[in-house]
Amino acid sequence: MSDSPLITTEVLNDHTVIARPVGEIDASNLPEMENILMPLIQNTALIDFVLDCENLTFIDSKVVGYMAYLHTTLARKNRRLLLVAANESVSDIFSLVGLTEIIPYFDSTDLALNSLKTISA
Repeated sequence: MSDSPLITTEVLNDHTVIARPVGEIDASNLPEMENILMPLIQNTALIDFVLDCENLTFIDSKVVGYMAYLHTTLARKNRRLLLVAANESVSDIFSLVGLTEIIPYFDSTDLALNSLKTISA
């Protein structure tokens, strides 16, 4: 078992979080990811959540469902979830299940952050 974190988070300013999942996330370790993200989601001062998937190598249907749940939960409170930089296999899953139809997807974190500036302006 690796000592590397499953997901790291960074609060950029008073209202934006970048979460960076790493490796394979499936039903067996999704609760760990949920435990890390839940305090951030419960913090209503945090409005924008950028999920940087650059180092995510695998997800299963439970993770897809959790991402849809995050999006819905945040959107109900006028908050946002953005997906960023998934590798080809993860990106294919996003597209296949229609996740990118409901959650904005960007090729880079910079593009996602710039879109937030445009939306907020």
